[in-house]
Order: sequence, then structure tokens, then C-alpha cells
Amino acid sequence: MIVADCDPQSNATQLLLKDEVWETIYEDRDNSERRTLLRALRHIRAGDSGVDTNIELHESDRFKVRVLAGHPSLSAIEDRLSASWAEFASGYLGGARRSLWVRDLVSSLTADVVIFDLGPSLGALNRSVLIGSDYFFTPVAPDLFSLYALENIGEWLDGWTSHYRGYVDRLEATEEQRTEHQINSSLPVAQGWAGYSIQQYVAKTSGGKIRSVQAYDHYKNEIPKRATKLQKFEATSLTTREVGVVPNMFSMIPMSQTAHAPITALTTGDGVRGAQVTQQKRYVEQLKQMFDRLKTNAAL
Repeated sequence: MIVADCDPQSNATQLLLKDEVWETIYEDRDNSERRTLLRALRHIRAGDSGVDTNIELHESDRFKVRVLAGHPSLSAIEDRLSASWAEFASGYLGGARRSLWVRDLVSSLTADVVIFDLGPSLGALNRSVLIGSDYFFTPVAPDLFSLYALENIGEWLDGWTSHYRGYVDRLEATEEQRTEHQINSSLPVAQGWAGYSIQQYVAKTSGGKIRSVQAYDHYKNEIPKRATKLQKFEATSLTTREVGVVPNMFSMIPMSQTAHAPITALTTGDGVRGAQVTQQKRYVEQLKQMFDRLKTNAAL
């Protein structure tokens, strides 16, 4: 499995790789571009159409994945990809190839699954990743802004997929070129929504019973209705839209970040003590159930 960090904040990179590894990646700016996702995009940044497949993948020892590291300068490619989308609309092959760069990258990688971690934006970079992907998953917080985000993703994806079909119809390219660059008449992601998860709120107890928080319950109950905007994009393998509630794991999160290890792999050597052992087992079981549902939804 490969995790490609497409968020300019590069939080996934920092979580998955040990401190000394990611510090050596970023300590020299020029060298960091060569060792991150920017390497794959260097031709596109220069105005060309190809993807550089001579990229470095970093091993995450405890997560057991390979990492294509993110970079803070990824946000600078937004303008180039936005212009490429407009060129695609005008029938130019170069614009189509730059807009669909993810397909070329994935084709060059040896992995059963490539996961793209995206930041919370609907900009040109995230659009290019989504239209080049097979499935997408939407983590949701039970708050008003997440409800807006769910609806926005549905509306924007509807527009992107509709525009894409029109752009392909008027593309100035031969059938051979369309096949070579994987420019098909439809997008897999148009039937690729694999559901959503909900972040748990910090519950309070009274008399030994969990007290509900009115705002949380209100927004949580609104999520299924707002998610109907994505209903038309559901994967054919989807069995449940909500895969589960991500528990608030309190001290386990900073412990995981410090150890650069998944919750499931934390040990006493990482600081797990006393009641945390029981808590960890409960969290692991909850997360396993969620990921089993997600795997089914994404036909893995």
C-alpha cells in the first residue's frame, strides 16, 4: 500500500514517518522537492504534460506502508492545474493529460492500493486527484461547516463529471492517444463514493450515564440527509453510507503521533499504561469494524 500526501500541510507525512526521516526530507528546500510529490509534478509545474515516475517512496516502519511525501509548495500548483482544466475544456490534449496526471502516476506504481490524502479544499489540485481516482471517502465532523462541505462536494463533483464528459467529446486527440493517456468517456469516481465516517464528540457523564450534547446530536442527525447530494455517486459495492463513528481516543492520539505508529500497534514501550490497555482494545475493535465496512464499500 502507498499513501500519497496531497495536503500542503503534509500532516500524513509527519504522522507516518519518523521525525528524523521527514526532517531530512525537508531540511533542504531544493532537495525536498526531489524527495516528495513535487518530483512527480515537476514537468507539469514547468508547463509540460508528463508525470515524472522516478520518485522516492519512504518506508513507514510501523504503519507498514510506503509514503509519497507531501510538500508545502503543493498549493503553488493550483494555478497550473486550473489553467490545464480550461485548456482541457478547449479541446487541448495537453490540458487533459495534466488534469489526469493521477492516472499516469498510479500506473507507474507497484501497489495493490494507493491512498491519496487530501486537504479540506475543493481547489484544482483536489479536483485532479478525485477525477483520477476510483473511490473517495468523506470523513465528517458533526458541525455546521461539515454539513455544508458534504453538499458542496456533491454539487462540485456533479459539475466536474458533467464537464468532463463534454470536454472528452470535443478533445482534439486520436483514439490511440486517448487510450495511451487513459482518457475515457466516463470517470470511475462517478460511481466511487465509499461512504463517510463521523468524528465522535467529547461526551460528558452525569450519574454514570453519558449525557447527550444537543448541538452534536442535531448535526449528527442531519448528516444522512445532507449526504444525499452524494447519493448518485455511490459505489456499486457500497453496503452502508455511514461506516461508523470514529471514537475520541484522547491520549492515544498524541501517543500515536509521537510513536509514528497506528493505534493498533501501540505498546507499553510507547507509553500505554493501566486502563489504557483496555481502552486500546476497545478502540481497535471499533476501528476494525469501520475499516471492514470501508473495505467492502470500496470493493477491496
